Amino acid sequence: MNLDPEKATEYEIGIIQSFDKVHFRAATWYYDIKNFINDNGITAPGSGAGSNCLYNIDSVKLYGFELETALHFSEKIRLTASYVFQEHDVSQTGFEQDWTYYLPATLPKHKVKVLAGYEIIPDGWIELSSRFVGSRGTQQNGGLDDYFVCDLGFTKELTFNGLKYDLKFYVNNITGEEYQEVAGYPMPKYVWGMSLGVSF
Repeated sequence: MNLDPEKATEYEIGIIQSFDKVHFRAATWYYDIKNFINDNGITAPGSGAGSNCLYNIDSVKLYGFELETALHFSEKIRLTASYVFQEHDVSQTGFEQDWTYYLPATLPKHKVKVLAGYEIIPDGWIELSSRFVGSRGTQQNGGLDDYFVCDLGFTKELTFNGLKYDLKFYVNNITGEEYQEVAGYPMPKYVWGMSLGVSF
């Protein structure tokens, strides 16, 4: 099967607005892709070396929007939150079977992120971050459930002998959520550690 080249028309528009203690950003996009090249090589029955699992989809449309706001309640308290919505429309190809998936379907429709920080000592911040990722398709004939994960950390900026250091302690997935970002690869229940960076 001969593949036709992809052609895409993309539209994006956004706005950034700052107030006294609030910073706001919004953006929206619309992608119209013709002859989208889809790859079913992972899940096609009996596929292997030499299998031709690439084919064109006449039309794929991706569209959505993103909202983000940053709040600075005081010099010691800050909060950032964002929400992303994305959707797709795919034309039928005649290749639809039980094992067929579309790459755009692996994108979650909803994503939410929240980061809160509190300065407990000068240049020392406790930060709590959380993220929600909605359900989505996979490349293995199935779907992944939505998940909600929280991370906790402490960061401190230091200066020594004219160099700036960034010290971090963190515990990721503090609730022990069982989830997968990629199908077939469970994420660790808990991850903790520390890091030290230096700026010359």
